[in-house]
Amino acid sequence: MRASIACLTLGLFAASAVWADPEATSAPYREYAPMENYRPHVSGDLSLSGTYAYWKDPKNLDWRMAGNPEENWKLNWKFMDPPFNPAIHGGHFALERGEALYKSLNARGRFARCLGADKGTLKGLRARYPMYHRTLKKVAGLEEVIEHCAAQEGRVLQNGSYDNSAVSLYVASQSNGMPIRIDVSKGEMHAAWERGRRLFHMRAGRFNLACASCHTHQIGLRLRGTVVTTPYGDAAHYPVYRTSYQLQSLHLRFIECNLDTRTQPLLPGSRAYTDLEVFLTALSNGYPVTVPSERD
Repeated sequence: MRASIACLTLGLFAASAVWADPEATSAPYREYAPMENYRPHVSGDLSLSGTYAYWKDPKNLDWRMAGNPEENWKLNWKFMDPPFNPAIHGGHFALERGEALYKSLNARGRFARCLGADKGTLKGLRARYPMYHRTLKKVAGLEEVIEHCAAQEGRVLQNGSYDNSAVSLYVASQSNGMPIRIDVSKGEMHAAWERGRRLFHMRAGRFNLACASCHTHQIGLRLRGTVVTTPYGDAAHYPVYRTSYQLQSLHLRFIECNLDTRTQPLLPGSRAYTDLEVFLTALSNGYPVTVPSERD
């Protein structure tokens, strides 16, 4: 499996409150990896790994590089692992399931409005998530809002479940080709961006690693059988179909990486995961939504 930014190391905490606010006075001492001056747009990768020119346009990748083990990591592999057939893979079955569930939930048009759809259309909605949700009174990702809005319709779609991710996948598919565009310049979104940036650089867990330990300072180097890629652009292809794990939201990917790095995972929708989602999604600003995607 190719290393992607989604393989994050988040930290081992005695209580979830420490995750929620790593700067709290009750939090233990934490070490941080050197912090980069990240720009909340994919073009910021020009100063980080210099590979942006190779992968900025998913429709025009240089496939000659794909066959070269020394260069294929530069394509950043944001939405596919070779061999990749966009016409058929397990993500399409999830997409069909998500469409059926969405239409059932939205029979009266209320579900779409609850999600924040403009005049009932889903076009462009995924490109605006995560966002500050007025009803929840906090910054929330799409899957968390799906769970909330389904509950308003008398349905249980738990964040992290296959059906929740399937609905998220269908909603995201209506924004295919549209660039991610979240504003982290002010307010609650800026606060979430800053918390996510600190968590991304915070060393924690049994291996005392930070997300940045690999996905900033080891880009292009081998991590066992994989080559580490840049953190830019990755969030735009979630939920992703994993050939070994079926359908996976970004928060589920965080959990998997927590377990891999001997770190206590949190529940999907936790503030720490949402803060990291905001940070990573901002690094995908300008990159097109591309689903259903497939990874090993």
